[in-house]
Amino acid sequence: MKRSLGVAVTAVALLALTSCAGINPRVPLKFTAAHGRFAVQVTRQVVRAAANHQVPLQTLTEKDLVRIDSLLPGPPTTVTLTVGDPDQILPSTGTSGFTDPESGAVTIGLYPYWAEEPPDFAGWLARTLAGQVSHSVRVEAGPGLGTTLLDQLVTEGVATAFDEAAFPGPKDPWVEALSPLQECQQWQHLKPVLNRVGLYQQVMTGGPVQRSIFAESTMPPLTGLAIGYQILAHYLRRHPSQRWGELVTTSGGAIFAHSGFAPCPAA
Repeated sequence: MKRSLGVAVTAVALLALTSCAGINPRVPLKFTAAHGRFAVQVTRQVVRAAANHQVPLQTLTEKDLVRIDSLLPGPPTTVTLTVGDPDQILPSTGTSGFTDPESGAVTIGLYPYWAEEPPDFAGWLARTLAGQVSHSVRVEAGPGLGTTLLDQLVTEGVATAFDEAAFPGPKDPWVEALSPLQECQQWQHLKPVLNRVGLYQQVMTGGPVQRSIFAESTMPPLTGLAIGYQILAHYLRRHPSQRWGELVTTSGGAIFAHSGFAPCPAA
C-alpha cells in the first residue's frame, strides 16, 4: 500500500539530507565504489525516496560493492539504481536485476515504494548487487551469460551461490522453490532441451509454458532458478576450494559436467 508524507515533513527530510550528506534529491546521484571499479548512478526518483525516508543509500551501496569486490575481483563496470517495473520485481525481495549481455552494465530495479515497505531492503539490495556483478564479470571476463538453457541455468546458479556466500543469511526465495519430487520431474522436462535457445523467461519464471517444448503446460514458479542453484550446489560440494573468480569465468558446460547433478533416483 502506498503511503504519503506531509509536505512539511518531506521538506524537512530533504533539507536535512541535503545539508548533512551533500546530496541534492532533485538530481541523480553519481559516485564510485571499490577504488573506482564501480561507477554508480542513482536515478532522481530513487534519490528522492532515500532522502524522504533518510535511507543512507550511498553508504549501503558502497559498502556492498566493496564487499563484492573483495570476493570477486573483475573489470570496471557501471551500476544503476532505478525504480523497476513492478511486473519484473519479486515481491519477497523488492528488487530486480539486469546485466547487459554485451557491455556487462548492471541495472538494479527497486520496488516503487521500496523505502516505505522494504522487505529487508538492505539485505536484498546487497544480494541483488552481488548476483548481477557475478553476471557482469561473466560477460566481461568469462564465457558470457549464455544463450542455451544449460548455460543460463548455470549462470543463474552461480549468481545465487555467490550472493548467498557474499551476504550470508536466509536462503534466496527460489533456492527451495521445488520439492525433491518436483525437482526430478522438472529436470526430466528440461534435460531434453538444455541446448535450445530462447527458453530463459519461461523456465526461470515458471507458470504457463509451451507444451510442445516441455511436455507440460505449467511449470512451478522459479523452476529454472531453483535447478540452476542445485547444479552449482552439487558442483561446489565437489570443488569446495575453487575461487569465485575462477568459478564465475568457467563455462556452463564445464560446471555442469563436473557437478554430478542428477536429481532423479537411479532406477
